Amino acid sequence: MKDVACEQCGAQYQVRHVFNIKRCSKCGGNLKGAPRAKRSYKSKRKLIKNRRYYAERRASYFGVAMLVGVTIGLIGLLAIFITRVYIAAGIFAAGILLFRKASEKRKIWKKGARGERKVARYLNTLPRGFFVFNDVTLPHTKGNLDHIVVGPTGVFAIETKNYLGRFQLNGDDLQIIKKGHLRPLHTNPGRQCRYNATGLSKYISAQGITGVRVRPVVTFINKNVDIKMNPQNYSFTYYDTLQGFILKQHGNMDYDKIKKCAFILRKYCAEYSFFE
Repeated sequence: MKDVACEQCGAQYQVRHVFNIKRCSKCGGNLKGAPRAKRSYKSKRKLIKNRRYYAERRASYFGVAMLVGVTIGLIGLLAIFITRVYIAAGIFAAGILLFRKASEKRKIWKKGARGERKVARYLNTLPRGFFVFNDVTLPHTKGNLDHIVVGPTGVFAIETKNYLGRFQLNGDDLQIIKKGHLRPLHTNPGRQCRYNATGLSKYISAQGITGVRVRPVVTFINKNVDIKMNPQNYSFTYYDTLQGFILKQHGNMDYDKIKKCAFILRKYCAEYSFFE
């Protein structure tokens, strides 16, 4: 249906097509399309980008390593045909090995980067008053924090995992299930998250901002986790329940502290977002 209005008396009609009614039934005036109501645009988060994600940079690094491996392999293959020396076969094998190892690493880092981007997009749906920082590397610390959220309900240090497979969570212990047996993970996400949260808490305190509690959170993209018992020293969520988890916390952080925390974190992240 289309809205049309009389040019003389302003009477409005809804018609299937503007040619269905040519004259106003009240005054006989000409009809024209009614003006559209103005759209009300909601304010959106402002996104500031400082650099690429660490995981994306690592994926690019291993992409270059793959090209180097291919180049070495081709040189070795060419040398085999020209010289027929066994050392040329070794060069070819080294190139292939480098390519395969770099390809595996690149796949892992790309997968991690996709997971972090997915969580970042979801965190950007948080309401006004929440600052979101992605891929944060604090000074004088090892490693990086995937995400930090600062808002009225507190400060959250979030570790994102985009693992495949089935897992079991029993308290603080997270293990992968392979062929019906529990196997320890190469890196413990809970321990990693607690370490990052402790480092963030110390950094905030060192900047003169006191009384701020940092909550460590592990979030999974994959939902194949059998939760036997919730962890005691960190929180576990799936990425699409992360917003609800953050909003329902009982923290009561005043806006002055929120702004101070946001100010000291903004230059150490790949990107951050906020409402203007």
